[in-house]
Amino acid sequence: MTRFKATAGLRDHLEVPCEIKLGIPDGSYKLVDEAGFTYPAQASGGVLSFILPYLRASRVKELKLEEGERWQTMRLEDTGSEVKVYRGQLLVASYKYTGARMPYVYPLNTPEGFSATEDSPRDHPHHHSLWTAHGDVNGADFWAGEGRIRHVRFARLVAGLAYAEIEAENSWETEGACLLRERRRIRFWNVPSGEWLIDYEVTLEPEGEVILGDTKEAGIVSLRVAPSMTVLSGGRLENSWGGVNEREVWGKRAEWCDYSGPLGDCVYGIAVFDHPSNPRFPTYWHARDYGLMTANVFGLSHFIGTGGGEMRLEKPVAFKYRLFVHRGWTREAGVAGRYLDWLYPPVIEVYR
Repeated sequence: MTRFKATAGLRDHLEVPCEIKLGIPDGSYKLVDEAGFTYPAQASGGVLSFILPYLRASRVKELKLEEGERWQTMRLEDTGSEVKVYRGQLLVASYKYTGARMPYVYPLNTPEGFSATEDSPRDHPHHHSLWTAHGDVNGADFWAGEGRIRHVRFARLVAGLAYAEIEAENSWETEGACLLRERRRIRFWNVPSGEWLIDYEVTLEPEGEVILGDTKEAGIVSLRVAPSMTVLSGGRLENSWGGVNEREVWGKRAEWCDYSGPLGDCVYGIAVFDHPSNPRFPTYWHARDYGLMTANVFGLSHFIGTGGGEMRLEKPVAFKYRLFVHRGWTREAGVAGRYLDWLYPPVIEVYR
């Protein structure tokens, strides 16, 4: 029987995805702690993944690995034009990969069934809920112009007790020529509270030499929030430095940015976390009171007036983000703490 120790360190941890390499078959498992509580776990490719609901600062939790059982599982449904992501019977999100200029995620639902994002709003119809795009790739516009991001194939579609994951290969094309090959990995963690944690990773591989231009019209991860959540409708933008709304957030660098506002009878928000391994960390933010929020490391001529924001690609470049879809305003939701949980999760050790 395999046993683990989860060590908290000096901070409390809440609903933290954890992973550890183990030589066990793919499938469903469960972890049982010393008090008898059980946590769903999932093995894939020699990695065991699970979510630790809570671990108090300075505590050590002992866990043992057992055979899995049926739980509130994640599942995927590929319709041929979109991949729907479910937790039980709840539609969490849908990844649309045909019928548009580019693949994107819409809706991105709360547990109450409201989408926290908007697709193709009237003021900016090229904004697609949760998407990746760039307005100047060797001069071609993949933000609102002639460029197309074509779905090529799925490298991986997997779902289980701990997460559902979509890994897609895309081709950035203009006038029949491929400029970039993209691998996009989106993992939806099965968070017990329904406050979703979504890992969003994009790797861009150039076909020949490619220059990603200096433009504000870009975002490796881009969001357009639901109309009721915008600052103009009573919502709030806030970044990791405490900057509030477009006046203090747009064009500024920050480790994370959060957009919160009314949705149905509640307040919901979406935070985007930037990873220290990303190019030009911490990112600049193209974030607007009307509902747009993008992580953009390219638009320096617009943001600070210096130029030099272009990026020359001669080999693959990887970007890594986490999204946190939460209840309540930024501070109520503990966004800062959830960012630290991503960077510094509990230490998981195996002992027998």
